[in-house]
Amino acid sequence: MTAPQMLLPTVASVSHENRVAKDCERRRAAESSSGNSDIVPIHHVYSTAEPSTAPVPAPVHPAVQSQNTAPASHRTSQHHHHQSSFSTASEPRSTSQVQQWPSDSGMALMSPEDPMHVASPRSSYSNSTGYGMEVAPLRWFGLLAGDAASSSFEVSPLDPLNDPTQAQRFHPQADGLRPRELSTPRSIPTSLPDGVNLHDPHKLLQISAISPTPPNGAPDNVDERHYWQASEPVQLNGEEHEVFHYFVTSLSLWIDLFDPMKHFSTFVPHLALRNQGLMKAILALGSRHLSIKPLREGESNVGRTAAVQYYYETLQYLQSAMRFTSYKNSLELLATVLVVSTYEMIDGAGKGWERHLKGVFWIQRGRNINGESGGLEQAIWWAWLRQDVWAAFREHRKCFSFFKPTKPYHAMDIWDLASKVVYILAQSVNYASDEEKQGGERDLSGRIIRANTLLSMLDEWRKNITIHFEPLPVQGPMDRAFRPLWVNPSAFGTSMQMYSMARILLLIHQPAAGGYLEYLGRDKVITDSVDTIGGIALKITDNASRLMSTQCLFAAGLYCTDSEKRKCISELITDHSLHTGWPSNMDLAEELQVEWSKQKPA
Repeated sequence: MTAPQMLLPTVASVSHENRVAKDCERRRAAESSSGNSDIVPIHHVYSTAEPSTAPVPAPVHPAVQSQNTAPASHRTSQHHHHQSSFSTASEPRSTSQVQQWPSDSGMALMSPEDPMHVASPRSSYSNSTGYGMEVAPLRWFGLLAGDAASSSFEVSPLDPLNDPTQAQRFHPQADGLRPRELSTPRSIPTSLPDGVNLHDPHKLLQISAISPTPPNGAPDNVDERHYWQASEPVQLNGEEHEVFHYFVTSLSLWIDLFDPMKHFSTFVPHLALRNQGLMKAILALGSRHLSIKPLREGESNVGRTAAVQYYYETLQYLQSAMRFTSYKNSLELLATVLVVSTYEMIDGAGKGWERHLKGVFWIQRGRNINGESGGLEQAIWWAWLRQDVWAAFREHRKCFSFFKPTKPYHAMDIWDLASKVVYILAQSVNYASDEEKQGGERDLSGRIIRANTLLSMLDEWRKNITIHFEPLPVQGPMDRAFRPLWVNPSAFGTSMQMYSMARILLLIHQPAAGGYLEYLGRDKVITDSVDTIGGIALKITDNASRLMSTQCLFAAGLYCTDSEKRKCISELITDHSLHTGWPSNMDLAEELQVEWSKQKPA
């Protein structure tokens, strides 16, 4: 099967989405804007920051429902067996089938007419161009490699990362890439075009159309998965055993928060034992967190250098394995991508992390992975969305995903319910974004209706959740500003916190058609939501839940006006951070203090 044949299904879906987007833009342009001098944007009352002067971004595409069309053989995450991790992929193509793509005309981006163009939400850090299944992993890797090459941290040389003509840096072996090959790269001839740029979509198409040539003496009929999937378990040294154990028993739960199967603590470790790239990513994440928060009290921190070295070795492995179509379509790559993203979140990568989050979006979009894909793919999608929600909230932008869940409430289990509120929170973060606020200034009535729709979604979720989300009786400290609320397990408590955070964002940013009197009526609901977030935070005991609780506490603190509650929120954020070690590059409690100091006395 040639590369153009593999891309046909994606092209068809893209054309449909482009038509839908254009129709929606024409309808929006035809609508007349109406003003009302009595309408008061509530966020002007609470917000401590100056109004944004950023230019209005172009309209984004409407929510598009993704249908999961991956073959049944690809759904392997429920079977904890090495062979089940093989993803369905095309057979290796001979070099005679390489497609000669048109030379680059100097255009930096694909035009909408380009058959490989995939529309996606805009970001201040990237263009609106998306990429298909073959190209998206390369584009994501290009972002990582570019940032790694510009890093000032001194580790092993990675110059070839910026030179795609050196992409085949390791000899492929029929039993997978061995550990020694990661630390001792070998220069071998390349079949890639000269001057290929990992940031150039047209050149990425050239790379995606190239199949690696078997090394001298290797049989032509060897399954290419044997070149990146080891036949024997990866061997770890003493220190690596401890880091790996720490990931499996602790850090993986941060990703598995709402996953009933706990894929990253039960299944992904087994994938890593047969895949060096995934193992290196896990060791990078574990080492980085241990460099922030030691495993045992009083123990010296693990040096950050080890974590960075593992991270760079992950990139080196990716550079080699990305040549294989089966790897680009594998569960191992998806797991590696999410672990790398978690590493960057903990590391405090900032703007680079946002760029890479969009790269993850490209990969998932290219493979039609969403919140209803099932198995490991679904678990990764929800974990990625939680990360993107926080990044989008901090950057005042919209979340990248435009997937719309279709499962009805009567078909949901308790974990589906817990995840559903993440989706509604993402929509609320979108509503609070600079883009939607600026768009709402031209259509206040439409913005009010949009908020009411999302508030109705929250009400519907609240009516359908089970007793598992209700607080249990607890005798807590009575001298705190919040009444303790104990929800067990804590993960469901964080769901209630996210529900409250979404409610706050909508009520703060929805224009008040009734003027100041309506604002006064909302104040009680906002206060109750702040109390819920603070009360649940008092009784959370696991770090995975503390991570999400920290984010909700910060959001609540931005709009809390009571001095005693502010003090308690600040203390809770500090306590959570001491337990989790997150965030590592900023003090959210101190940031709240700065925001509060900007507010004028009532």
